Amino acid sequence: MKIAVIGAGIVGICTAYELALDGHAVSVFERHAAVAEEASFACAGHQSASLAHPLAFPAWPQASRLRALLQPSGIALGRGTTLAELRWLGGWKMRSLGFVERFSAAQKLVAYSLERQQALATQASLAFEQAQGPLLLLRSEAALQAYQPTLAALAELGVVAKVLSPEEARKLEPALGAELALHAAVCFPNDGIGNCRQFAHALKDRAVDLGVAFHFATPVTALSHNPHTTVHTANQAPQSFEQVVVCAAGGAAALLAQGANAVPLTRVWSYSLSAQIREPLNAPRSAVIDGHSQLGISRLGARIRVSGGAELGGTPHGRPEASTRALYLALQSHFPGAADFSRSMQLWKGASLFSPDALPLLGKSAQPGIWLNLGHGHSGWSMACGAARLLANQIAGRPSDVDATLVQPTRFKT
Repeated sequence: MKIAVIGAGIVGICTAYELALDGHAVSVFERHAAVAEEASFACAGHQSASLAHPLAFPAWPQASRLRALLQPSGIALGRGTTLAELRWLGGWKMRSLGFVERFSAAQKLVAYSLERQQALATQASLAFEQAQGPLLLLRSEAALQAYQPTLAALAELGVVAKVLSPEEARKLEPALGAELALHAAVCFPNDGIGNCRQFAHALKDRAVDLGVAFHFATPVTALSHNPHTTVHTANQAPQSFEQVVVCAAGGAAALLAQGANAVPLTRVWSYSLSAQIREPLNAPRSAVIDGHSQLGISRLGARIRVSGGAELGGTPHGRPEASTRALYLALQSHFPGAADFSRSMQLWKGASLFSPDALPLLGKSAQPGIWLNLGHGHSGWSMACGAARLLANQIAGRPSDVDATLVQPTRFKT
């Protein structure tokens, strides 16, 4: 079939590659001049079957709805926060209906995706920076007890997790700051860290080898259907396709029209700061996630990256001083002396798209000829390879390797 993929972030690249593997004629439309220029550009790099990294999934529901409403979410309210975004935040913090089933669905999709990623990396000889065994740092006994329901659920799902004493944690990450408050840590030996942008560029080259056509600097302005789906762009003549897959998180609402009204997708902005490592012995071996501040610090090759600072109502260019300062302070307190602040550093801001129930939209939309692979939130890099294979199987009419019932876009149809 002749298929268009809209968006060349990590999800779009994986989708195009999987469809090309199935023998389809694939064209990718991307408004930027290269792949992985938005949410995939400088993300933290967590590949987490544990769903432990910040905003991978809502916190385990509290017994008290009032306590759930009042507990910190790690998400700030920007100046432009809308009423719809506030409603989404309330649902994110308190939506307990079907929580265990949704958590299980997300975890199984990530686990499948990480297996698929390793298969693709081997198959296509993809080399990218990666490390294993991140730590979740907990500052108090209360924090450890609050995490127990999650640990129990992960154990039932077969996820390996080990609770460590502060001394055991510092043996795994000996460069952790001596003054850092630490009550316990949870090690996830099968979770990892990987360079998302590096993987996307490498897979894009393999996709070209399979015949995928890339149209960069080509914003898609509209989709129409008569009788096939037509892709309208800002600088090319309209092109018709048998199927279209929308992976463009940033432009999805405008393209999906009626679908966007039925599915209130929400942007959450986050930040990262990347610096060259000054002294390797002072840097993390893999990654740590601070359960209190909801900041993550990762080692990616010769660089160290701290990420977090989620907010609603943001804009691409606005960078609150408090969010930026928190990144610097986290680097200095968690791994003092690791970053080389005398050299150029990269401060990045990007938006991830979240659905109301924290699961992606993966499958056929309510509109003829249009498929969706978006709304992965902060788990886009973790879910990308698996979501792409599941979608390719659906388009081909093959059974899914994992149950995709809860991620079907039509679950929001009104």
